[in-house]
Amino acid sequence: MRAICLLLLLSIVQAQALTDVEIQQFIDEAIKAGGGEVVIPQGTHEIRKSLLIKDAKNLRLIGLDQERCILKLPPASFAQSSVAVAAGVMSIATLRQQGIVPGMTLQIEAPGEMDTFTQKPRSSFRAVVAAVTPDTITLTAPLAFPVPEGTLLRDVKAPNLIEIRGLTEGLWIEKLTLDGGKVEGDPKIHGHVQLCGIFASGPYSYEKGPTGPPVKGVQVSRCIIQNCHGRGIAFYSVEGASVTDSTIMDTTDEAIDLDHFTTKSLVRHNHIARCGVGVELNDANDCQVIGNDFLNCGLGIHLWQYCKQPGLNEGNVIRDNVFDGMEGARIKVQSGLTKNEIEGL
Repeated sequence: MRAICLLLLLSIVQAQALTDVEIQQFIDEAIKAGGGEVVIPQGTHEIRKSLLIKDAKNLRLIGLDQERCILKLPPASFAQSSVAVAAGVMSIATLRQQGIVPGMTLQIEAPGEMDTFTQKPRSSFRAVVAAVTPDTITLTAPLAFPVPEGTLLRDVKAPNLIEIRGLTEGLWIEKLTLDGGKVEGDPKIHGHVQLCGIFASGPYSYEKGPTGPPVKGVQVSRCIIQNCHGRGIAFYSVEGASVTDSTIMDTTDEAIDLDHFTTKSLVRHNHIARCGVGVELNDANDCQVIGNDFLNCGLGIHLWQYCKQPGLNEGNVIRDNVFDGMEGARIKVQSGLTKNEIEGL
C-alpha cells in the first residue's frame, strides 16, 4: 500500500521538477515500507546531493519516459592553478574557477603523501578553502605539497546521482536519463568515485577483500547515462548486478566499471560511445560482457588486477562485442590473467 501511495503522490506533481530532497523522501519511504516502486515524473530534476539507496529490498526506481525523466547533477565545482605554487604557501592563483566557495575541501590533483598500499605518492592531496576572489583561492593552512601550473582542484564532496550502499538486495533502475552535468569547455575531470551516474559499493578493503555482505542484485535497464565526469556506472563489491539495453555516452572515466570484488554480474546489449573506457573489469570474477557495441572510446574493454589476493580476475566471459573507432585497444588484458573466456583479442 505504501508503494502505491508513493506512485500516486509522484503522479500528482509530475508537471513540476522535483528536488533531490523530495525524491530522497520517496525513496526512504519505500525502503521503510519494505520495497515498492518510486516513479520519477517527466522533467529535469536537479540532484545536488547524491540520492542514497541504503539497505533497500525489492525497490524499483523507474521513469515514466526514458528520454524525458532526467536526473541531472549541477555544474561541477573546480578551479585550475595559473602558476606553480610551492609547498608552504597559503594561496593559489587560478586561471579559472567555478563553484568554489569558502569552507569547501579541495582535492588537488598533484602528487601527495606516500600510499602505504602501492608504495607510491598518492595522485592528489587536500586543502580547505578560507576565501575566494575571482583569481585567487586562499587556504586555511599552508599547502602540504607543491602545486604545478595547470593543476586541477575540485570539490571532494562532489555528489553522484545515485549512490547504493548497505544491505541492499533487489534494486531496479529503469527508463531514466542520468546526466552528470558535464558540458563543452569543462576541463577533463576524472571523478573516479564521484560525479558518477550510479555508484554502488559493499564494504571491502584492498588488503582483506570483502569485509561484509556485498550489495546484491542491482539491475540497470533501458537507461541513458551521459555527461559524467566520473563513471557512468561503478560497482564495487557488488554481486549479481546487470546493465542491459542502456546507452552510456560522453563519460570522462569508464562507462561501466566492474571493480574490486564484484562478481557474477552481466553487461549486455548496451550502446557505449565516446567514453574514456567502455567497460572495465578490475578484480572482478565470473562476470559477463556480451553483445555490446562500442563507438569512439579511448579503450574498449579493460581487464586488469589491482589487489593481490589469489583467485581474482577469473571466470569472466567477454564475447560478441562490436567496436568502431577505438583510440586504443579494443580489448586489453593484463599479462597473466589467463583464466577467462575472451573473444576478439
